[in-house]
Amino acid sequence: MNAQTEKAKPAKENSTSDNEELLAQLEKQVSVAVWIQFIGQIMEAFYLSKIMLVSEEIREDANERQILLGAWIQTAGQFLEGVGTTKQLYTDEETLTLEAQRITNLGDWLQSVGVTLEANAGTQIIIEEKKKEVQEEFIP
Repeated sequence: MNAQTEKAKPAKENSTSDNEELLAQLEKQVSVAVWIQFIGQIMEAFYLSKIMLVSEEIREDANERQILLGAWIQTAGQFLEGVGTTKQLYTDEETLTLEAQRITNLGDWLQSVGVTLEANAGTQIIIEEKKKEVQEEFIP
């Protein structure tokens, strides 16, 4: 029975080591995914800005401007999330890890504000379109 217990210990240590390696690899992949999201987000904000420059009608619409503002705020938040996530990967010091988590969390909050602005403006656009439909249907 003693031999079995001693054999189980190295296997358990290997299992723990394997899990730690897997976790480290998955955390790196999460960081890469966050940066890929940032690239997509910056492209969205960039192209929305170009649309705004090209179309005077869109540029004059307060809701469309709010959507653009929301996209840029999300972009800033996504960038901070990327920085924070990456910093967490490359530090073992507890105070630096906590600071990186704060940066990541701030990024999450900024993204939430941006999404809220976009969703609110989108809702307003839908309400305005529905009002136009009702007015067009009601012709005395």
